[in-house]
Amino acid sequence: MLTQLGRQTLRQRIYLTSACLVALCVFSTWIGLSGQSALLKSFDEYQRAESTSAVIETIDRKVQELKSSSESYLLTGASAQYRAALSLQKELADEIERARGADASIEETLAQMENHLNVLNEQLKLAAEERELRSQLVQNQLPEEAKRVRVAFNELRGWWMEDPVEHRSQIRKHGNARGAFVSAHRSLLEYFNHPKSASFDRAAKYLEAARQACRELQADPDNQQDEVQAMLSEVLASLAEFQRVGTRAFQATRGYMVYSNVVMAGEIAEFSYQSSKLKEFVQEQKALNQRNREASFRRSRTIAFAAAFGAVLIAMLLATSLSMAVVGPISRITEMFRRLAAGETMSISAKTERTDEIAEMVKAARVFSDKNQETKQLLERSESLSQELVKKAEALEESNRELDNFAYIASHDLKSPLRGIQHLADWVQEDCEDILPESSREHLMHMQSRVRSMECLLDDLLNYSRVGRVDSIPEEVDCNELVSSIVSMADNMGGCDISWGELPTLDTVRTPLKQVLLNLITNGVKYNDKGADGRIEVRCEEQENWYRWEVDDNGIGIEDRFHEKVFQMYQRVAPDVSDGSGMGLAIAKKHVEHYGGDIGLCSTPGSGTTFWFTWPKRLETMNQSVRDGSTEDSIVNVRT
Repeated sequence: MLTQLGRQTLRQRIYLTSACLVALCVFSTWIGLSGQSALLKSFDEYQRAESTSAVIETIDRKVQELKSSSESYLLTGASAQYRAALSLQKELADEIERARGADASIEETLAQMENHLNVLNEQLKLAAEERELRSQLVQNQLPEEAKRVRVAFNELRGWWMEDPVEHRSQIRKHGNARGAFVSAHRSLLEYFNHPKSASFDRAAKYLEAARQACRELQADPDNQQDEVQAMLSEVLASLAEFQRVGTRAFQATRGYMVYSNVVMAGEIAEFSYQSSKLKEFVQEQKALNQRNREASFRRSRTIAFAAAFGAVLIAMLLATSLSMAVVGPISRITEMFRRLAAGETMSISAKTERTDEIAEMVKAARVFSDKNQETKQLLERSESLSQELVKKAEALEESNRELDNFAYIASHDLKSPLRGIQHLADWVQEDCEDILPESSREHLMHMQSRVRSMECLLDDLLNYSRVGRVDSIPEEVDCNELVSSIVSMADNMGGCDISWGELPTLDTVRTPLKQVLLNLITNGVKYNDKGADGRIEVRCEEQENWYRWEVDDNGIGIEDRFHEKVFQMYQRVAPDVSDGSGMGLAIAKKHVEHYGGDIGLCSTPGSGTTFWFTWPKRLETMNQSVRDGSTEDSIVNVRT
């Protein structure tokens, strides 16, 4: 019961501390989120104000550009300025439409600006029409009508100049009428250059004088001839048309001046005023948002500082309480476990005043100390066993070395008696071949064949035992030349086609690589049953750290159950197809594995076989004798 009470008290303290920390984290998070939310809201308002400000500034800039273009057009009448003004009006309409909805307080101003923009557009078009009409009248029709009047006056004068003495009175009146017309024309041009009502009034008075003089000439009894009457009628008609065109040009000029100086100027001024109001409003909103944002930031900072201070204070109180109840004992137990982890053994009393988890940890430390004692004893026992294993491994290595030496000596020294037997058989065949019976000669030939087979087996055993004894010195090997030399020495009686692609040049040991390729290529030649249709292909593929070689043939193939067996010593899976000792693939495998590579095959019976092996780009696996500084094995010097 006391144990349960002690445990419950410690747990309650930890739970209470955890709950307080969680509540503190939640409160701090809430404070941070509230401040962040206020800042984000303020930032959003600032962003909206900035966006509205950008639109309003664009509107104000385009208003100024429109004002400049419109005034330039009104002064110069340049069509480029007119087109620019129309384009700016369209852009302004789009910007005003884009600004709609940004702020309800500027909606009314935007609506007024839109109305003024529509009026300005209409007035600008009317002014352009009046100016175009004025230009057409002044520059085209009025000069044409003036020319028509001059032509009519000249024809009439030409008639009277046939007898100038008799028609002296008519010529004088004609001159007065023509002079009045010229003065009227000059006054009109003066008005169009500098529009003043007095100039137009003088032009009208001079025209009336010219017409009055022509009517008097028309009523003169001396001018009743049909030709003269017709010419006078033409003069009056042309004067009337000249006056009509001049009057219309005067009206177009007055209309243009009214549109430009009164209506459009007022609309442009009103438009600029509305734009200025918008700009001032936006500046006020930006300043207000700036103040609100600063106030929100100060408020959030104050709350955050207060919350942080309170959190630190509460955390310090909780930490002090927890340290007194838990941290102190745990620190001592931690030091105890650290020493136990270092392998020490300690004497820990089973009696303790505490009944909570700390007491359980003390019990665990005592168990840990007992385990350390057991582990120390096990380590001592393991060290003893390891020394025994080392000795046994050395003995095994010595045994393997003696086995290799025995194979080397057996294969080397047994060749001497075999050569003796071979020589004796040759001598018997040379001296007694004619006197020996047929059966004895067959036995003698059989013995010679067995001796040669035995010698071949011993040679292969000798080569196998030599693999890895003394490593060759790496050199630059041209693999194209190496394969070519192997093919040239291969006993290719069946005429198999042996091919290879572009092979690399390696920095490696020549003899082991040559022996591996020689054994694989001659193996493909021996077990090819296609004759002249036989095919052997040698390939080499460069990989990251290796070269992968492949010798592919279309021979008899190898069944799956023999794929491992063919690499063992004296194993031949098809003795009825070709002769051999069965050591070629075993020697090749030992060479490849000595240099850290792998060897294998893929085959389908009846379709051929692909032998593959990997050869290192850099030789890192060397013979032990080379690594130990010895370049010669003691067995190599055995007497032959």
